[in-house]
Amino acid sequence: MAYLSTIDFFEDQNFLDRWRRTLKGDLDLSWMHAQTEKVSVAPENPRRGLTLRDLDTGSYGFTELPEFQRQNRSFAPRGAELPDGLPDLQAEVNQKGEVWAYNTEGYYEEAMTRQWNATLDVPWADLAKQELPDDISRAYAQLLTFLTEVEMIATDVPAKWMGRLNNNFMEVKNFMATQIMDEARHAEVFRKRALTTGYGLMKASPPNEISLKQIRDADSFAEMSLSLHLIGEGFVLTLFRFSEYIAPTEADKKMFRLVMQDEARHVGYGVQHLKWVMRHFPEKREVIHKHLDEAENMIFSGGNGLEVTEPFIILAGKGLKKENIEQGCKITALFQLKQMEEYFERLDKCGLGERRKISKLHNAMELTRASLQEAGVRAG
Repeated sequence: MAYLSTIDFFEDQNFLDRWRRTLKGDLDLSWMHAQTEKVSVAPENPRRGLTLRDLDTGSYGFTELPEFQRQNRSFAPRGAELPDGLPDLQAEVNQKGEVWAYNTEGYYEEAMTRQWNATLDVPWADLAKQELPDDISRAYAQLLTFLTEVEMIATDVPAKWMGRLNNNFMEVKNFMATQIMDEARHAEVFRKRALTTGYGLMKASPPNEISLKQIRDADSFAEMSLSLHLIGEGFVLTLFRFSEYIAPTEADKKMFRLVMQDEARHVGYGVQHLKWVMRHFPEKREVIHKHLDEAENMIFSGGNGLEVTEPFIILAGKGLKKENIEQGCKITALFQLKQMEEYFERLDKCGLGERRKISKLHNAMELTRASLQEAGVRAG
């Protein structure tokens, strides 16, 4: 296929003449007089280094970004002069309220300082020395298969949206780049751990993948963020915390602590994004409730498929005997209750406390709480 361009530079005489003159030392230097703001920035805290917050000044800053990005629709970095002839990238997301969150730049800085290595930071040699019972190994391999599914879609979804955002939303795009790296590392570490169990990957989960597809197919960035950051990753964050508790070895506990620190950051962005929207666009409250209705239904059902719940019960109870299963069921019910409680606590912080009164998920939470009380299990 021939290379197509709007301008054939090899046939453009003006371009070729300018090229020849430049190579002979006849420089134009018009770029030296760019009509941009002249600034000089320095670290507010020298020990912390030069942060994105330190660059929040004038036309280069993010605090005063207008709600709609109508001027820069190119690759030009925010604050640069925009000469005629820049291409229109046709960014799909040009509204600040769709993507912005309190402390976005802080989440990016934290992500950059807390990267870890799935090859070296998990004591794989220690794991090789520890042989687990057959039923525990099978259940753990199945849970790790589910987690690999989850983290692969959590890698794909931010990557799908990154290029759709206006280039002026640099801090959000930078944060999403770190999230993609985090999730890729999570998929890597869970896949590696599954293969070290001796059973490899087990069975894919249809209900889980249907719920993950719902996140991928979101119609807007804001809808995606509700489903992925606030609900999906919020549920997974609680899962990681309980998985550390029921993990069969100390090395596994360390693995879950590492992934937890990343997941907490992603959930933090989702909470701060929803808080931003609720403060600046309270009129969106009803459409947010509609998005939450759909997301709660899909993610809760997907996360409770047999391929997820049953291995968790076996791991929590430490075996397949009747008394093990009974104990595992109690711990799993406590885990599910905690997932839902923490989700509604996040919504409370965002100014959506009324969600408890209208959500079917809240009804499920109260039913779970009542069942535990009936079984004599103290929830808290």
